Amino acid sequence: MKRFDEVMQSIPEKDEHKRSREYKKLSPKMKDAIDYIFAIMDAKPSDFLNTFEKTIKSSAKKFGVKEKDLTNYFEREMLGI
Repeated sequence: MKRFDEVMQSIPEKDEHKRSREYKKLSPKMKDAIDYIFAIMDAKPSDFLNTFEKTIKSSAKKFGVKEKDLTNYFEREMLGI
């Protein structure tokens, strides 16, 4: 039988991406755009990879940021730069 804290550690937090160093460096607009992308990912996790580029475009347009900046953010997060 597992202890409660062991079970809680295995459950990912909803806003875990907000703890990263890269996220904390972002402007408020970029943070809103990233939060929007993660909200869509949480809503439809099975369909997210198929629509990632479209989600990036819609988020960039909605929040007035560059698609390239959003893509660069995800690349930096994935590579741990």
